[in-house]
Amino acid sequence: MSEKERNQNPGGEPEETRKRRRKRLYEHTVEEDMTYRGPINYQGFQMIGWACIVASVVVLIINIGGHVDAGVTAKYGKVAHILDYFAELSLPFLLMANFSKVLNNADGYKKQLLKNGGAALAIFFVTIVLGNRYLVGTVQQMVVQKDQVVDMITVLFRGFNQDGFMAFNLFVDLFLCTLTMYFLNARPKRFFTGKKLILLRLMSILPIGYELLCLWLKIQATRGVIMLDLWTFPLLTVKPPMTFAFFVYMAFLISARGHRFCKHGRTYEEYQEFMLTNRNSFHLSVHLCISMVVFAAIDLVMMLVITYLQAHTIVPAGADATVVNAALDEGVRVATSVGIGQSITLAVVAPLMLLYSYNAQPKRKIISTLIPCVAIVIIFLIFMEAIRMAVGMYMSGREIDLDVIKETLSSL
Repeated sequence: MSEKERNQNPGGEPEETRKRRRKRLYEHTVEEDMTYRGPINYQGFQMIGWACIVASVVVLIINIGGHVDAGVTAKYGKVAHILDYFAELSLPFLLMANFSKVLNNADGYKKQLLKNGGAALAIFFVTIVLGNRYLVGTVQQMVVQKDQVVDMITVLFRGFNQDGFMAFNLFVDLFLCTLTMYFLNARPKRFFTGKKLILLRLMSILPIGYELLCLWLKIQATRGVIMLDLWTFPLLTVKPPMTFAFFVYMAFLISARGHRFCKHGRTYEEYQEFMLTNRNSFHLSVHLCISMVVFAAIDLVMMLVITYLQAHTIVPAGADATVVNAALDEGVRVATSVGIGQSITLAVVAPLMLLYSYNAQPKRKIISTLIPCVAIVIIFLIFMEAIRMAVGMYMSGREIDLDVIKETLSSL
């Protein structure tokens, strides 16, 4: 038996036996590839993801307007409620797009880490500079107790937002997920080679720990136990914790498949070639489709459990139905405010995975760069339109008479 045949049949089983049962992962070869390839590549998911971000901006503007004027909620509340479902899908789609870029590019990890990490830091610094310069600085010019302005704004925000925090830096989530996948799947050529590779794998605890820390802080802030400083907001994770858990699982899955493939006499180079096949893409799509439904179900169970535990801690013994219902509502608020129960939307994305091919290459890669640029322009126009509508609503019945202005200018 040749070396190639031994690699394909390490167990030495007869050919008839191998044909009767389903082939295992390490028994597939590049030459035996299947013809089906999902019609959706990473650019399709990237477009959908950024469209969901645009939807989340619209929801944010409507919610802010509803706090200022109840008429905004009455007029656009249903639109915000519908768009809110799509807004929660942004992270799954963008992470799947990043997942494809990483696995199809030799320098994918480095590029994605620099891009997402740089964007996360840029949003953090821009938020801090603009907040200190224009929000805090402006208010300080209006009051005597200038050193109390930050505390006052924090208290006002707490009264304005019952959750006690505002998470908006999506690139923090993207960076953590990409970093986790790097720690679990990268094979550096200089550092962390040989037995030292286990140290790199153990470093995956860092992004997972950061995610858990943000979750704990948001839960405590929502319950009113602590009050987060404003500067921490752009450092908080945005999307539901179970969505992050799903992509951690996905990273472990890729690592485990590679280990199982190489364990039976195949090389890592052969596994890299197999990763580019249609068969592997379809197998992963089916596996991830099923996993998304499972994680959505787990998230639903977690929401019910957390709601019960939160309600159980604040309901006195022998309370009537009104108190119990109020406690349950408070439990739902605490759970949903930190993202528990929002990963149920993974079940919506799951069927699309069967049409998705992570290793399909788009014809025009420049579109990947244009997609976020177009989305940012659209977001800017949405903000400008919101300002125009807000001015129109405020000035309704308070219109300025231009003739009076003309007379005043003429007298000057």
